[in-house]
Amino acid sequence: MSIAHPEVALQAITEAYAPSKLDVFGTDRDFDLRLHVLRIPGITYGHIRFGTDVRVTALPPSCYVVCFAPSGGLQVATTRSVQEVSGSKGAVLYPHEATFFENWSPESELVSLRIEDQYLERGLVQLTGEPMREPIRFEPGCDLDKAGNTSFRRALRLLEAELTDVSSLTQNPTGGARLAELVTTSLLLSQPSNYSELIHKLTMAVPVGPTRTAQELIDADPMSISTVGELASRVHTSVRSLEHGFRTHLDTSPMAYLRRTRLTRAFRDLQVADPSMCTVRGIANRWGFRHLGRFARCYHEAFGEFPAETLRSVRR
Repeated sequence: MSIAHPEVALQAITEAYAPSKLDVFGTDRDFDLRLHVLRIPGITYGHIRFGTDVRVTALPPSCYVVCFAPSGGLQVATTRSVQEVSGSKGAVLYPHEATFFENWSPESELVSLRIEDQYLERGLVQLTGEPMREPIRFEPGCDLDKAGNTSFRRALRLLEAELTDVSSLTQNPTGGARLAELVTTSLLLSQPSNYSELIHKLTMAVPVGPTRTAQELIDADPMSISTVGELASRVHTSVRSLEHGFRTHLDTSPMAYLRRTRLTRAFRDLQVADPSMCTVRGIANRWGFRHLGRFARCYHEAFGEFPAETLRSVRR
């Protein structure tokens, strides 16, 4: 979307994000709003640039916002802090807090990740296994180059890659939910907050019971599980404890175990399928693999042959 008129631009910003105020300080001839917004459950991901200096006054949102400027730079100010946003250095904003996006350089492009407050707070409860005692308060500055933020940086890259791929897992509601959970969990683990100590406290003993129950649920019906948060809820433990239990007792992660189980079911189906009646795509979709190329790579890594080779195999 390209818009050269400020009033029309303000309407587009309001529709894409929230009610705002727009002041243009640069020349009108340089004003050129470029806006691109994509959504998955619980998350809105957007790119915005103006081509000149502006100030966007955003009314208090009902969501958490993480923003970066991969090109150029600007200031993001609230009543608590002023953050210089440029390159790897970003800002984290709370719900119900007015924000000013100002001092844009002409080449500035702002990338924002808006996470619904209830969605992020539910993720925190799943991660810790404990009820919230107060709202989440992140540190206002975020640096993707810091060692502790590596996983969040990778999650953001994956999010953008999947959102811009027409055949991505986000085209499937289950795939979108998994990706959203990955992003929110990596943010909670990486960005310092008033819950960091609780999130990162060491678990002295890892009971085998929840891990065994989760394993049995996956084995019984691997298509009934969509996310690690859902699995943790069904076995009445936290995401972190379940992840720790799988690493300790099974030397893998819950989602890796789920993926391997689905691959194994697909392998068995391909072994007995009639090539004249069945296709690789149909069997892959049956077990939740929507991206055929990615399925073939994972399948080859697991079994040493490609799905089509199994389907054609004379072992039948």
